[in-house]
Amino acid sequence: MNKKKLIELYKEESANVFGNIPTSKIVKFVDMVFDAYENEQTIFACGNGGNVASVQNLVVDMNMHPFVSEDKGVQTIPRNKFKCVSLCSDQASITGIGNDLGFRFIFSEQLKYQGIKGDIVFGMSGSGNSKNVLEAFRVAKNRGMKTILVTRNSINNCNDFADLTISLEGTSEFPGQTGGNNNNFHFEDVLSKITHIAVGLLKEKVHNED
Repeated sequence: MNKKKLIELYKEESANVFGNIPTSKIVKFVDMVFDAYENEQTIFACGNGGNVASVQNLVVDMNMHPFVSEDKGVQTIPRNKFKCVSLCSDQASITGIGNDLGFRFIFSEQLKYQGIKGDIVFGMSGSGNSKNVLEAFRVAKNRGMKTILVTRNSINNCNDFADLTISLEGTSEFPGQTGGNNNNFHFEDVLSKITHIAVGLLKEKVHNED
């Protein structure tokens, strides 16, 4: 095993995967975030396994970063009622719903009593077929909410309910991606990249308005 070559391979693959995402898709994603902010809507985020870390990172960044002044000891940036909510955080609700109704409903049931028309559901699913993300999208569309999917597979079950799908194209030869999860390392990298783009641009927008 040549560690240097494998590290270079990872860097090359990662750059190619991100570079192959159409900029227009990321622009649409940012526009949807801006619309949610301007209309004081909620962005709900969900995912499974390692993707939950990306959900949590998105939530704290969206809720805090655009509204923090350079002097962090003073809150000077005004904010409206826009917010980002994790559907993965409430252990009582998740285990209660999972026990009573089944794991596939852990996100959709939360949306039924929290989501309203115009809100956004941001689903992170490597396969694009995660049953609980799919159920969340079904409920969202029935309630007039908007849906965003980030996935490794351009052909998937969630597409029929997604207003925007950002899919990673290509293959990965880097080791350690078990279970046929091709590109799963780069998938998680890209989640951070596109959400950081949206957060950064939202911060610029908020500060320019101030």
